[in-house]
Amino acid sequence: MNIVLLSLLGLGTACNKNTDTMDSKQTAMSIVRIDTKGVVIDERIEDRSWVDVNLELIHGSTDNPAELDGTVTWSGHGAMHIRGNSSVDYEKKQYALETLDEFGEDLDISPFGMPEEEDWVLHAPYSDKTLMRNHLMYTWSRAIGRYAARTHFVEVYMEDEGGEIGPEDYRGVYVFMEKIKRDGNRIDIDKMSDTDNTAPEVTGGYVLRRDWIEREPIITEIFEDELLLEYPKPEKVTDAQLDWITDYLNRFEDSLIDDDIDPASLADLDSFADYLLLIELSRNVDGYVLSTYMHKPRQGLLTMGPVWDFNGSLGNADYFESFEIEGWHYENSEFPADNPNGFHWYATLLEDPNFRQRVSQRWNEHRAGPWSNEQLIADIDETVELLQEAQVRNFYRWPVLGEYIWPNDFGAEERSSYEEEIEYLKEWLLDRTAWLDQELSD
Repeated sequence: MNIVLLSLLGLGTACNKNTDTMDSKQTAMSIVRIDTKGVVIDERIEDRSWVDVNLELIHGSTDNPAELDGTVTWSGHGAMHIRGNSSVDYEKKQYALETLDEFGEDLDISPFGMPEEEDWVLHAPYSDKTLMRNHLMYTWSRAIGRYAARTHFVEVYMEDEGGEIGPEDYRGVYVFMEKIKRDGNRIDIDKMSDTDNTAPEVTGGYVLRRDWIEREPIITEIFEDELLLEYPKPEKVTDAQLDWITDYLNRFEDSLIDDDIDPASLADLDSFADYLLLIELSRNVDGYVLSTYMHKPRQGLLTMGPVWDFNGSLGNADYFESFEIEGWHYENSEFPADNPNGFHWYATLLEDPNFRQRVSQRWNEHRAGPWSNEQLIADIDETVELLQEAQVRNFYRWPVLGEYIWPNDFGAEERSSYEEEIEYLKEWLLDRTAWLDQELSD
């Protein structure tokens, strides 16, 4: 292998242990070593079958940098498969990851100080050449009290030819993150069993997703919205539970068109407002209609979130007018082509001046705190400092700077350096917040 490349990939990086708080900060990089036992996971795109792997996590502190051959802080078994939809066509793949015990059973671990779980995601920033858009949006969601997946930047080395792991197995910068699931430290709602078929147990907790239809959905009566039930799992949900949540969704839609029913009696409208603002702040290309999660706590209200999949946000997509800094994303000329029935709830809510006022109030509250220009830019600068050495290695491995990688905005080919990508992100964000300030300041 090229000696320069070996030198680049052999540089050590550092990290610190996060706490389990929602606002914990990562101060340096970590390393994940993966041995696939000779299986090439990247070739298993069609069946996405799980592959048994050996895992090693290496992390330290700014005073004790993590190195490829450094002290392993956790090692064990796992299973991985390729994940994603359009991203599976990228050369740099992303993966679903489970941690297992020696018998192949799920094993909860606390990687890099995150709360214990066994289900994880190795997200691979590729079209996002800042490497940080998902991380930023999840951070900014948690900053306003709305749970989003915790993230930890890592550099991945994966050996899939049966040899020893070395610098030549470098796969680039990844984001080790939580998978969206029902859990006391993630979507914190009650676990349901097959005996929870009457009130109050049957009233929650449910997790639903609006996305590409991959199995039989719940279809609402009024707006014909198609929603996938995530929890309880489709193979475990009882008829009584499915009937109850379907009826609840239909009653919520009734409240949107019946003046005698207050939508606030069925839905957490602050969560609806915050979700809208996260989409509009970033102009997420899939906003409202794809990768859209919601949940229903036991004896609680239908709640939007958590947010998910923001690669095509913050000026990083060339369709649905999502690169524009002015205008509401939900008013773009092509919206919502990906899911024609997916926006009716918001369209109806936005006809209500009280809801529009709620959106304005929430925006101004957030701008006075965690979404101030100073804090937004500080969060970007903090992440740039964290990635400064690692991004060099990443783009040596994946030389995409200055290239159009779908769905990059129209100026992507003019930005040939990481610094230019960061400058574009900052300028786009500040211009976007200025426009939103004009629209929502009153």
